[in-house]
Amino acid sequence: MSTFHVPTSNLRRIHLTLTLALVLVAALGIFFVREVVALQAAMDQLRDNDQARVDIRSVLVDLLDAETGQRGFILTGQESYLPPYYKGKNHIKESIRKAQQAAGTGGARVADFSKILLLAEQKLEELDRTVVLKKQGDNAGALAVVVGGYGKATMDEVRQLIQRNIEQLRLQRDQVIDRLDARLRRSAILLVLILATVSTLATHAWRSLSKAVAVNNRLAQTLSQEASNDALTGLPNRRFFDRWARQLVNRSRRDKGTFTLLLIDLDGFKKVNDTLGHQVGDDVLKEAARRLQAGLRGGELLARLGGDEFGLLIEGNVSRADLEKLGRRLIDSLSPRLHQRLADGAVGASIGVSCFRITATISTR
Repeated sequence: MSTFHVPTSNLRRIHLTLTLALVLVAALGIFFVREVVALQAAMDQLRDNDQARVDIRSVLVDLLDAETGQRGFILTGQESYLPPYYKGKNHIKESIRKAQQAAGTGGARVADFSKILLLAEQKLEELDRTVVLKKQGDNAGALAVVVGGYGKATMDEVRQLIQRNIEQLRLQRDQVIDRLDARLRRSAILLVLILATVSTLATHAWRSLSKAVAVNNRLAQTLSQEASNDALTGLPNRRFFDRWARQLVNRSRRDKGTFTLLLIDLDGFKKVNDTLGHQVGDDVLKEAARRLQAGLRGGELLARLGGDEFGLLIEGNVSRADLEKLGRRLIDSLSPRLHQRLADGAVGASIGVSCFRITATISTR
């Protein structure tokens, strides 16, 4: 009887193949563990980043609520305007605490939030002073504090600090997404190599990573859609503008108040784009946005709606004379040349104004 004999060279080859397969399987297992941990960490970072930006914006919303209620009370003397004032005043410190906690504890950011808290307290002190003066019947004194412009300067500084932190968070988010994409690309290359010897495991790994890519893409798309600022001008974008307009409609319906909508189109801008190019056009848009924003007061929301169109929302009752002055001020601000390659008055503005007053209705059956 002959004995079946496996050549030593084949045994060595099989042993080597099995060893390599086990190494590949072990590497794949380690790879999956690392990728799952990395993906989870990245998604956690993205969720935390998104929450931090929401919390930071709520600080500004609380201040705007307080200022809106104070303005309504100063202008009308009706205490029905004060609930937003009290709400914003009571929530501001908690909003700042949440924003700071969500955004992290970096040295520069801690300093920013300490300054935001100080500025918020100064702003609230100014609002409190005007409300007290109004309640005491000192209308002139209350208006003098408002017209003094101290509160506007404070709000402008708060906006700048908040915008800077939002921009930093947005950059951090982009960096996380870039690292995640790079990791996924490296993983795909590794999977192709593993597929040659361990096709089943490689297929399973590819499906898992494809699902992770889809989740990441959906998350990136959601974050992009929820971004509230125009990338070119830094102003709120149409999405934020629409949300704010709906809030004004609801608030006006609830409080029987009024608000004013101004639509601003830049005249001559298309010619600038066609003759001097889009780079000059972008510079003109940024400068026009800066000047329009500089001509506004606290509580007046300016947004870029798209192209050369801007929208402005003002809550509360505004007289025709004040609207005419505001429109003239905004138009005049664009008269000095907006770019070194343009002449004075090369780009102007057309402004449409509409005032809204919504009254509640009761239907009976």
